[in-house]
Amino acid sequence: MERYLDLDLFVNGSMDALLLILTARLANVHLRPQRILVGVIAGEIPVILSAYYPGSFGFTLSKFLIPWIMVWLAYPWRGIRQDCRPYLKTLLLFWILSAGLGGLVYALWNWASFDGLLGDYLQIGLKNLWLLPLAVALWWAGQKVWHKMMMSSAQLKSSLYDLSIDFGAASGAIPVRALLDTGNQLRDPLTGYPVILIEEEVAAAGIPEKLRPALNGGWQELADPWPWLWKEDPAWLKYFVFIPYQGVGHRSWLLGVRPQQIKCTSSLATHEIKATLALVQQVLSTDGAYQALLHPEHVQGAEEGL
Repeated sequence: MERYLDLDLFVNGSMDALLLILTARLANVHLRPQRILVGVIAGEIPVILSAYYPGSFGFTLSKFLIPWIMVWLAYPWRGIRQDCRPYLKTLLLFWILSAGLGGLVYALWNWASFDGLLGDYLQIGLKNLWLLPLAVALWWAGQKVWHKMMMSSAQLKSSLYDLSIDFGAASGAIPVRALLDTGNQLRDPLTGYPVILIEEEVAAAGIPEKLRPALNGGWQELADPWPWLWKEDPAWLKYFVFIPYQGVGHRSWLLGVRPQQIKCTSSLATHEIKATLALVQQVLSTDGAYQALLHPEHVQGAEEGL
């Protein structure tokens, strides 16, 4: 039977793209077409090896390693070195979907038989009949794990809100996904507004150019950073504030920014909220599901239509 490499690459690439997109949707992972394309290209390696080096050790090894590489390349992982669990969960879901769709294609192919082109290759005999209960057991276990993952993902999604934050920059408002944090009790010491914790890297993209030098200031080691803010630029007092917080065994400060406008979108509607943003340098979500933490009062106000 003749093989056409271009056709094999097209079919394999189409299936890989479908699997990666389905995995992203079900696992609630941020989807970027460019990264999906890179993952699909990586998935073509075993196809090429099977055409030129069939039966080689490199071909066999690639079938086990390539899924790990595809999932790693296809999604924008952040903080994977600190916590690899989101990556492993997504990889497991990718395997489950691959097994399910692969089994479906196998069954349909065997049922149709395509005029006997495959001969006896798809026949199941007594000597390999044990593969059927093993496949069922593995599929059942995978489905149980997948169900738990989906329940956790659904609970997380119900606590996520879309924010549109406008700092007054020429670039306009920036979109931010925020998670409701019931333990967040921080407030602006001057205005009394509830505080939203946001990743500094994300917020910096929307802060006007003239205010960005304050983000790299040397106030972190000061016991009282307020005099530093005044000395650097008195005009900054209109935009920035220092928010005290109590850590484990110490007391410190967070640099706060007052945006011009914040809109919060929930399942009900979109409402404007009053808040001060506290900039944090660490990544809040290792899988990029959210970049900010909402104060409970913000959600209550949105649900009440305030």
